[in-house]
Amino acid sequence: MRTKAIALLAAATAAVAVPTAASAATIVGTLAGALFGVTSSTPVIGAGTTFGSAVSLVSSTTGDFGVVPNFTFANVSNVTASSGSPITLSSSFGNFTGTVTSVNASGLSGVVSFYTLGTFTPAGSLSAFTTGPASLTFSFTQTGGANSAVSGSYSLSSPPSGVPEPAAWGMLIAGAGMAGAAVRRRRSPRVTYA
Repeated sequence: MRTKAIALLAAATAAVAVPTAASAATIVGTLAGALFGVTSSTPVIGAGTTFGSAVSLVSSTTGDFGVVPNFTFANVSNVTASSGSPITLSSSFGNFTGTVTSVNASGLSGVVSFYTLGTFTPAGSLSAFTTGPASLTFSFTQTGGANSAVSGSYSLSSPPSGVPEPAAWGMLIAGAGMAGAAVRRRRSPRVTYA
């Protein structure tokens, strides 16, 4: 009985942890970009400010995004630093659509950052991957006071922070199953016959 349970557990873990050739995977990695020619809707940036940019270029990549070359153009929609605001990023490597979920604005330091959750749909050099959850984090800085220049950057992450990969779920389930089996085994009284 114990051998069958262990074999079943091993098969279930392998099925979750090892992707099949027929199924495409979601992207795992990050992509960072710089925003040039940033405009703001207010003289001093803060929560509620709408930002626009003339040019957005990819500046670094990790993981599956590594096939995207630096200086690849990306079109970022005007972004408003308020919860619930829609965000889009479109490029030759894919499209992100999402909404702002949190805003951190410090009027004293001239820094506004916000976090968005949404979906990334791969295209071009990433078209072998499937659509999946992603996060897009923006940071805008204004130095020199009111009406001064604003610089901006962003980071696209897939999967978003806090979302475990399928292999992590498989290991978690297998570990919980093994711990449960160990506890059950210890609780069973041993019967000895004379």
